[in-house]
Amino acid sequence: MKNLSIIPFLGLMILLNGCKSEDIAPKLINNSKVIIDKVNSVDFVQRNTNNEGTITIVGKSDKNFQSAKIKFNSALAGVSTDWLTLTIDPSTNQFKGKFTLKAGGYYPQIQLFNDNKVYTDTLLTWNVKVGEVFAVIGHSLAEGQRPYTIENFDPTWCDIVIWQYDGAINNYWGRLAEKLKVKLNVPVRIYNTGIGGSSSEQWGKSAYGLPFQSDIFDWQKRYPYWFFEQRCLNDFSKTGLRAIFVEHGENDHGTEENLIVKYTQDYIQKSRDLMGAPQLAFIISKSNFGGTDVNIAKIRSAQKRMLTEIKNTLEGPDLESINGIKYRWDGIHFNSAGLEEAAIRWDNSLPISYFSTSSQFIPK
Repeated sequence: MKNLSIIPFLGLMILLNGCKSEDIAPKLINNSKVIIDKVNSVDFVQRNTNNEGTITIVGKSDKNFQSAKIKFNSALAGVSTDWLTLTIDPSTNQFKGKFTLKAGGYYPQIQLFNDNKVYTDTLLTWNVKVGEVFAVIGHSLAEGQRPYTIENFDPTWCDIVIWQYDGAINNYWGRLAEKLKVKLNVPVRIYNTGIGGSSSEQWGKSAYGLPFQSDIFDWQKRYPYWFFEQRCLNDFSKTGLRAIFVEHGENDHGTEENLIVKYTQDYIQKSRDLMGAPQLAFIISKSNFGGTDVNIAKIRSAQKRMLTEIKNTLEGPDLESINGIKYRWDGIHFNSAGLEEAAIRWDNSLPISYFSTSSQFIPK
């Protein structure tokens, strides 16, 4: 049985730093700089059942001001707002606010005032989004492998968050985001949090710090799950999530069927516990090499059992049959045609009706 080739993951150890504050604003009235604190702002959130989400704006000016207002100009769906009041701290020239917006994409405009007169009027090129947020658990077929990736998507409203190490790619998640954006008419963010070379056993055991054998993952540091855990604590706890995509199987051929189910249940439960989200959905793809080998049949059976034995799991796409040289350049990893077909099948597994009937995780 072939093993999935290993995508370097050591760069993950330094990837979790946020962006620094950035002056990102062209000026309409240019008397001071408006500087957005992108670390403490929350610019993309999962929409709730009312088709709304609450974003957070934090920033400052390089000069004194006495009051501040903001409005949100809709650019994708959504509903533009009137002028809204920002809370200010005159001693630090900082402003902040939380605002509930209809699902869509927006460009904020900020006005700073002195003596009740507009001192600075700034239309930001940075945008905020209320839409659909997903994350990924899986191996190298989920994370992606160069040189194959699809960049044919709208990066303004399709936001793919990748690991920040040299060689990390969006894989086909940008293409899926584009399809969902067109179908739902809302922005879409997908965290590509797959980790090459990993298995269900390694994710399940590392979630709880249990030992396992691996040439690349240090179980004592709780790798690989530790990296995903940081996203749970630092990202998903702010953005919320619709669901988590699971793409495992090819590396599970040496694991007993019952244990494949158990390890999957373990990392699912750990993730739900971390976020306080017991109803968070996990969408299980049918992923393996294909064929009639006994180990393939075992994986296929385990993935089917997950849908009934693990609560709040849903059936995802059939990736197993995306097979052969037409779709997998080395018999394992997707080539360009395979990536496109995988994106199509994930999209087809998420009909519009799913979004009107499923719950989502909204941070408190």
